[in-house]
Amino acid sequence: MVAANRDSIPNETTCPVPLDLLARLLRSEETLREALIKEIPGYDRARLAFFCYNRVHLRALAFRITLLCELKDLRLLAGVKGDMLYQQATEYGIFEDRELETPRRRGVTLARTAHG
Repeated sequence: MVAANRDSIPNETTCPVPLDLLARLLRSEETLREALIKEIPGYDRARLAFFCYNRVHLRALAFRITLLCELKDLRLLAGVKGDMLYQQATEYGIFEDRELETPRRRGVTLARTAHG
């Protein structure tokens, strides 16, 4: 499916939601964040996912938003790029779950190795 209007993908200067809502999404815990995302209309939610994806520091939020989007909205907004974003978000979720399951090993520090 081809995107209806490629100019509708958010650019560097436009945020599809009010900035105070974006700030709340960044600061809230997971359950509240998910509820806030679900309140955003589908097409605007897809626009917000792309807006966040285009900013590296918001990419994790972009993936969380994307997983709550309808694939048809992502495709309508950006065509094949919508599919790619959805696939990346899905893979991100898989890897994030694995990180939570495996205990982290403590790294070696200079203090431990300097006992000579």
